[in-house]
Amino acid sequence: MVDKEPQFVDLVRRVKACKRCPRMADSARVLGAGCGSLSAKVMFIGEAPGRLGADTSELPFHGDKSGHNFESLLEQVGLSRYDAFVTNAVLCNPKDTSGNNATPSPSEVANCAPFLREQLDLVDAPVVVTLGAVALRATAMVTAHTLTLKDSVRKAHLWSGRQLIPAYHPGQRAMVHRSFANQLADYQFVAETLRRGGGAARRKPSAKRNRASEKVGAAARVLLEESGELSYFALHKLLFMAEVRHLEAASERLTEGYYVRQKDGPYCVELHASRLPALIPGCFTRTVGKHLMVGLGQKGLLDGASQVDPLSAAARRTLLEVAVKYGQLPVGELKTAVYLTAPMRELLRRERTLRMNLFNSAVLPAP
Repeated sequence: MVDKEPQFVDLVRRVKACKRCPRMADSARVLGAGCGSLSAKVMFIGEAPGRLGADTSELPFHGDKSGHNFESLLEQVGLSRYDAFVTNAVLCNPKDTSGNNATPSPSEVANCAPFLREQLDLVDAPVVVTLGAVALRATAMVTAHTLTLKDSVRKAHLWSGRQLIPAYHPGQRAMVHRSFANQLADYQFVAETLRRGGGAARRKPSAKRNRASEKVGAAARVLLEESGELSYFALHKLLFMAEVRHLEAASERLTEGYYVRQKDGPYCVELHASRLPALIPGCFTRTVGKHLMVGLGQKGLLDGASQVDPLSAAARRTLLEVAVKYGQLPVGELKTAVYLTAPMRELLRRERTLRMNLFNSAVLPAP
């Protein structure tokens, strides 16, 4: 096996000495042992070190919200940054005149492209994942391609003898364009590609995940049948309350859904708005003001009566109790009740300790 360490040490030395980009003269050169394994099977390429993250920690995607989201996404699909090589298209933090993060200019990306080429050649990972449009364009400077983020996301493309998988940046702003649930699916695709030895084909969803979706859909239906039309917000919160109550009473999960922390509390990843018709056949959605409402029409009620129920009798009792107790609460009171549950209190305690919001962290992970 070739010893890559001397080459990497030399590369790091040259990066540290680089002065090609004037506005980054005082920024850290984020390349070193903390980037990960030189024998990694997957390389993640971001845009540039963040002012509050890697520019301080000198670890790519670590120490700020983007880093937290990235590490959370990896963890939730069974990957570790220590088994990967993590770097950026631009190895220093670009700042605007106010000292805030700025997008690297095309010339700055071009200045760093030779360093990116060396990293790609040295690590030689069979799978390369770009995080954001800047990183994707940077790879085209190494070996030409015409991929765009919008059209190529969550697909594996043969590129320079490797599989190139474009993904969105894990920062909070990118979550507006690519929700956490969709980004989680992107990372699941990366994990599946790695498990298949770098092949591009996706595996069919596991029986366990299908079962989780079935239970989540059935539980949501019970809540809608009992409470009538609910806001999308309330549906998620009631489902979470039922999960917590059932776990405390029966020492087992009501469904196998995955709940993550969002700005206004926990949301179930499986219960994404785009999947509601498949999860709850016969349901309808409508927008009232700024709120998405979910309900069951007559057809939905009939469809539910003909379906096989995957829930236990105890689970249904819990759902009915929660619907009766919390189903008609105003938004503020329902949110307060959710935040007083043990899982949310523990997460809020961690946030206070770390002095940062742990958005997209697991509140109730899948069992």
